[in-house]
Amino acid sequence: MSFRARHRGERGSAAVEFALILPIFMIFLFGIIDFGYMINRGSIINNAARDAAREASLNGTKLQVETVAKNGTAQVGSAPNVTVSVTCRKPPVLPAAVGAPCSAYDTDKASGGTATVTIAYTHKMLTPVGVFFPGGFNLTRTAEMRIE
Repeated sequence: MSFRARHRGERGSAAVEFALILPIFMIFLFGIIDFGYMINRGSIINNAARDAAREASLNGTKLQVETVAKNGTAQVGSAPNVTVSVTCRKPPVLPAAVGAPCSAYDTDKASGGTATVTIAYTHKMLTPVGVFFPGGFNLTRTAEMRIE
C-alpha cells in the first residue's frame, strides 16, 4: 500500500476527532466564563457588605445602611436577586464576652456594639452550562464592624 493510499483513507479522521472534542471543549470554556463571572459577582457583593457595615459602624440608620448595600449591589441585579439584612449586637458586659443580639437595629444599637450586614444574592448562569445548575448559586456575604 502506497503512502497516498494510506493518507487518503485517514482524511475524515481529523473532522471526526474535532466533532468529538468540540462539545467537551465548549462546556469547559463556558464553565470558565460562568464561574469567573460568578466570582466577580461574589466580590461585588462582598465589597457592598463591607461598605454597608462601615456605614453602620459610623452610626448610620438601618435605611441608610440598606441604601449603601443596595447601591453597592446595583451592578449585580435587581431587588428579587438581592436581599439585605442589618442586625447588631449590644456591647459586651465583660471584656471577653459576646454582646446580646439587638431586638431592633435603630433603637438598640449602641457604641461599642457590633453591626452585622448580610447580603444574599442568587446568581444565574449566563451560558448553556446553566442547564447543569438550574437554580443558580446562592452567594451570601457577611461583614461585621464595631459601632463607633
